[in-house]
Amino acid sequence: MSEQDNRGAELDCSAVLADVWLMLDNECDEATRRRLMQHMEECGACFEAYGIEEKIKGLLHRKCCEHAPEGLRERLRIELHRTTIIQVDPGA
Repeated sequence: MSEQDNRGAELDCSAVLADVWLMLDNECDEATRRRLMQHMEECGACFEAYGIEEKIKGLLHRKCCEHAPEGLRERLRIELHRTTIIQVDPGA
């Protein structure tokens, strides 16, 4: 296994969860996607969290008829990112 392939197992769970929305929105490169997926294959907690976020995104897509203004989307993205980090490591 190459060093690059091995990095997926070394990713911190909080970093993976922070990047889940980037992956769901297809806003990350293929190498990042592979590392995140590799980590989630080995970490049940992250895989479960990914599934929840994926369902939330799907629900929002089905129920929202209008596109949110970019400023609102960015504020939500920041808040979701912050909330994810707090839930993963409450001592931080």
